[in-house]
Formats: sequence, structure tokens, C-alpha cells
Amino acid sequence: MGQTAAGSYIVTAYAPPHVAIPLKGGADVENQIVGVGTAQVREVTEAVVRSVEATVEALEHYRQNGSLAGFEDGVARGISYEMTNAILGMAVNSDEADIVIEWDPTSPPPTGMESHFTFTPPDIEPLSHAAVKLAEDQSSRSVSIMGRVHLLAKKEAGSPGVFGLESFRSEGPKKVRVRLANESDYHLAVRAHDDDLALLVSGTLEKEGNLNWLYNATVVRTLGSISEYMAPKRRSRVRGDSIPGQTDVFDQEG
Repeated sequence: MGQTAAGSYIVTAYAPPHVAIPLKGGADVENQIVGVGTAQVREVTEAVVRSVEATVEALEHYRQNGSLAGFEDGVARGISYEMTNAILGMAVNSDEADIVIEWDPTSPPPTGMESHFTFTPPDIEPLSHAAVKLAEDQSSRSVSIMGRVHLLAKKEAGSPGVFGLESFRSEGPKKVRVRLANESDYHLAVRAHDDDLALLVSGTLEKEGNLNWLYNATVVRTLGSISEYMAPKRRSRVRGDSIPGQTDVFDQEG
């Protein structure tokens, strides 16, 4: 980071193009095969540049139409709350903010990709609105989740009750707390817990802090034994960390 003049700063980030980085946290890169669970820094850099390009195009669309549709349509190209918020942080309290990409000469530069982007104070308002809009769009959606009941809670008699579900899906949250719409579905959750049966539930997924909640949820159906749906590694882990006859208490969920 260097100051070129009063109130003017340049931050330089070096990204060696051929270094492999893990796609998941905690991965051991040294013992992984390149391309399997890893990506080269050059690939990540190109993805970031494409998302900045999409953000610039969305800003131009806003200037011409007064609409945030360009930001929503650009999500598939990498526009996100994090990206708009990061650019917003550079543009706020500045006369002009530039992003310049200099490609490493040891690798051929990508074709058809911009390398210089400029953001000015008029971009602050649409970026602010877009960040709020993107955060709202990601916070709530209707989903169906299949998993294992790992906790049960019913604070008041006659209430629908809450139970925890450990998802079998490789993507999405691993655990959710399910707040039921109907009391009768709670009995299905109890049976699934007692008999080690998989459960398919549907509801509105929302994230609150570190917890994922499935609101206004219903039990679609009770499935077969959890051993039929769980991966072998997870199956052994579940058997090893459980105590017969004991129900888990609420814990922090990702």
C-alpha cells in the first residue's frame, strides 16, 4: 500500500497465476491433485474480473434505465452482495476509484477482458441500493431438504414444535432448525428420530446469524432408513458421536 499524494492511495495485490488454492476451507492443498478440489489463482482472478465487468455494465444499465435489473441479471456472472459492497467501499469518500489489472507476462493474458475500471461518486447510490437488494434476495427462499432429525424441542403444549435436521445434500446448509406450520407434523419428526428414518421437509429457508431456519415448514414425507441416504463417512460419524436414548441439545449450526 502506498500513498501517491495527499488523500490518494494505491493498494497492490500480487497473485501468482499458477499457485493452487483450495475451493473449501481447511483443505490440504499440498496433498491434493491440481484441478481436483483446487483452482489456480489465474482462474480466480479471471472470475473476479468478470464479476467487476458485470458490475460496471449493471451500473451503466442503471444510468440509462434507473433499474437494478442489471445487478440481478448479473448474479450468474459473479455480481454479489460482497462484490457490490467491496466496490462501494472504494468509491465512498473518493473523487475516483480505479481498479487496474496487470497480467503476469509468464502466462498469455485472457482475451476479450477489460483491465481498467473506474468508479465515481455517482456510482455510490446504485451500488448501495444493489447491495441491499442482493442481500434481501439471498436471505429467504423456498426449499426442500432431506435429512436426519438430530434434535427435538417443544416449549409449549399444543405448539407445532421445532426440530433440527442434518441435511444429506452436499450443497447448502448442513444443519437447519425446522419451525413447523402444523402440530401433527411434529409427531412424524419424533417417529423419524426414534426409528432412524430420513425425513423430507419443505419450507422457507432464512439465515439468522450463524443459524439456518426453515420457517412455515411441512413434512413432505417420511423416507426409509437414514443408512440408505447417508455417505459412508458421515454414517460412521453419526454412529460414533451419538448416545442411545439421548436427544441432542441446540448447537451452533452452519
